[in-house]
Amino acid sequence: MLRIFDLKNKNFDFLLLSAVLTLASLGILMVYSTSSIFSLENYGDSTHFLKLHSIYLAVAVLALIFFMHLDYKFLRKLTYPSYFFGLVLLILVLIPGIGKEVGGAQRWITFSHFTFQPSEICKYIMVIYLAHSLTKKRERIESFWVGFFSHIFVAGLYIFLIFIEPDFGTSTVLLTLVFLMLFIGNVRLRYLLILGGISVVFAIGAVLTRGYRMDRIVSFLDPWKDPLGSGYQAVQSFVAFGMGGLYGSGLGGSSQKLFFLPQAHTDFIFSIIGEEFGFIGICVVIMLFLIVLFRSIRISLRAPDSFSCYLVFGFIILITLQAGINMGVAVGLLPTKGITLPFISYGGSSLVSTFAAMGIILGISRYADK
Repeated sequence: MLRIFDLKNKNFDFLLLSAVLTLASLGILMVYSTSSIFSLENYGDSTHFLKLHSIYLAVAVLALIFFMHLDYKFLRKLTYPSYFFGLVLLILVLIPGIGKEVGGAQRWITFSHFTFQPSEICKYIMVIYLAHSLTKKRERIESFWVGFFSHIFVAGLYIFLIFIEPDFGTSTVLLTLVFLMLFIGNVRLRYLLILGGISVVFAIGAVLTRGYRMDRIVSFLDPWKDPLGSGYQAVQSFVAFGMGGLYGSGLGGSSQKLFFLPQAHTDFIFSIIGEEFGFIGICVVIMLFLIVLFRSIRISLRAPDSFSCYLVFGFIILITLQAGINMGVAVGLLPTKGITLPFISYGGSSLVSTFAAMGIILGISRYADK
């Protein structure tokens, strides 16, 4: 009989758990530091975003604890119901009156005072589906229709719906996820090269058909060409890092958060970390993410079965890829894209779903070979 919870086995990876909680603790400090002036100016309360973030974090920790003790095998029973649930959410968010439009993108669903982003949940649902399907079809994985096309078709529905919100960044991340999971699932390389070619054409077409995406590419190549326009965020981010130097200006000492750097508490929170804690602080944050990455890979390699191996691999690819993109944008290695920094940035949907994924990874760590 399949059990739902395992409350006896407490043999979690405590180094991984400690790294996650340390990043989350830093997140509380930085959300308050980056948003206090903005909150006071717009809401008359310097702790507005801190209060909301604390609520989100409390829910996220509860999700972490819940999934840490959930038997991961039970997730396989939920593969198809959760996939169709995610599909419904992605369709609902596109319906006027249900989906909330912000800045020309319709990515949120609002119930009363509660707003969440379906794509944040659906990308982890996609991992569960792929982990289950790759395990189930392992004997026929080299077949084009079974091993390759079936996964591309199912994943493509999610990617298409997210792309037309529009959310080019998340759809690109999901394409990368699918490619990497099929690769470790031993899908034939020539099929993956087809996927890679299609992805490149898709990316080029997406950029050429939307002027603002091309503007981001141009500003990425030379942000100083238009420092008050398309290159503004990148330039102000560079200024933040430059002012931070080696040791930083100290917690709360940032000047760039004083309405110079937009999205300081979400997309560009890493820049303010660089300004307030300097190069040393940046290195600490990167080190913590590397601990999360390598400990999770270790769990994946020592997982008790294929499903749990794929599950951990997919989750950690999503989390660290998102972290890498956020940091890359902040330091000018990638074009500007609205992607938050996991565990640290303000944002309810991302925080809760990321903590839930880490809870599953920690739950699987109990059964990994030590």
